[in-house]
Amino acid sequence: MGLRERTAAVLQLKKDFQSPASAGTSPVEQASPTHASWLRQPDPGLIGNEQTHQWLLPWVFGALFIIGVVTAVRGWQQVQHAAASASWPYTRGVIVSSEVEAYSSSEGVRWRPVITYAYRVGKREVVGTRVNLVDPVSAFNEADAREYAERYRLHGDALVYYNPERVNESVLDQSAPHTAYLSINLGLALATASAALLMLSVRSGRRVPRTQPAIAS
Repeated sequence: MGLRERTAAVLQLKKDFQSPASAGTSPVEQASPTHASWLRQPDPGLIGNEQTHQWLLPWVFGALFIIGVVTAVRGWQQVQHAAASASWPYTRGVIVSSEVEAYSSSEGVRWRPVITYAYRVGKREVVGTRVNLVDPVSAFNEADAREYAERYRLHGDALVYYNPERVNESVLDQSAPHTAYLSINLGLALATASAALLMLSVRSGRRVPRTQPAIAS
């Protein structure tokens, strides 16, 4: 057999080996047609859930930012309110009663000290009940409330700070509660962290394309 006959036989063998249906099919599609079609067409449900999560995160971080700002502002208002009595004059007073009372709240039964004192401004005798200008002092248990009430013993002397414009407005303590400073610190920390996460989520959402082109078959 000559060279031409051998070449023709090899070409004929290649043609017989290749079928018309598989001539334009890639090896990946021959191995698994179903898997190849899955690669060409992404699941629209998964894409929709991903886009929903991307747009939901900014709203969550925005809400946390607002909560942090409100918490910090409330703490700052308590500090400023307590500082309003810093320039008030003071006078000597006497403790009339120092007791503890229970009251119900959303957190259960709580206890708070109730202090009553009397003081004199000029010829006017006034009775006061406020310890400070912020919210009334309260405690979770009776022992803490009684410990606070012991600071103002019955018939003991006390310095009374009064408003010179309204002498019936008075306090025994000019300092702000520790919870006010705690609210400021926690509020600022929450607002700062949520603002940073909000900016990152918005930037990442802008970088993700809205539509993803399908892979050509």
